[in-house]
Amino acid sequence: MRSLLPRLLALLLCGLAAPAALARPISSEPQLWYTVSAQGPIAEPFLYYLEAQPRFSKDDGRAVLRAAGGTRVTQDLSLWLGYGWIPVWSWDGVPRFRQNESRLYQQFLFTPRLGEVRTTVRARLEQRFLPGTTAVSHRARVMLRGALPVAAEGRLSLIVWDEAFVHLNSINDGPQRGFDMNRAFVGVGWKLGDHSSLEVGYLNAYTRRPSAETDQLIHALSVSMPFNFM
Repeated sequence: MRSLLPRLLALLLCGLAAPAALARPISSEPQLWYTVSAQGPIAEPFLYYLEAQPRFSKDDGRAVLRAAGGTRVTQDLSLWLGYGWIPVWSWDGVPRFRQNESRLYQQFLFTPRLGEVRTTVRARLEQRFLPGTTAVSHRARVMLRGALPVAAEGRLSLIVWDEAFVHLNSINDGPQRGFDMNRAFVGVGWKLGDHSSLEVGYLNAYTRRPSAETDQLIHALSVSMPFNFM
């Protein structure tokens, strides 16, 4: 269903337009994000998910580490409960551990196929335990993704996705209720085997920072290797 591709591109452009719409000063920087993930069945209907995502910038680096268990409701619908740990290191002088964040999350995952387009709808609620406060920050995030096979007998795909984040409460000296960030991606995927692929592309990540002088805009090279046994 190739008519869906313009809609997916329009979704991406909406995400890229978010910084201009909010009209705040913006500081930008390049980064590298690399993700390795695996998901599959434990014993039907129970599922597992594992992820490691190091991110590198000129000033610091972090690793997003996630693990989750899920249950399959239908072939295309699953529900998940997971945990994430995000340690951060700074490069100032001798690299040193700076801080870390822990979070719990609940997730709805829907992966229907619309004609030739492989789509993903992911809704996630997070409870974030941030350094420097005993309060819990609640955040909602929704991702829409489409992958359209374009060549090599379906092994090469065009991939577009957009994910919006919203804080649901305010924390003293922490996140404030309202829009948090938007991430938009465009790239290509190459199917390596029956259960593995390589995805490479441009990631635009805009973050609202009301307590800082400028908001943040990240231009990232995103490289992912998902292993999917579902």
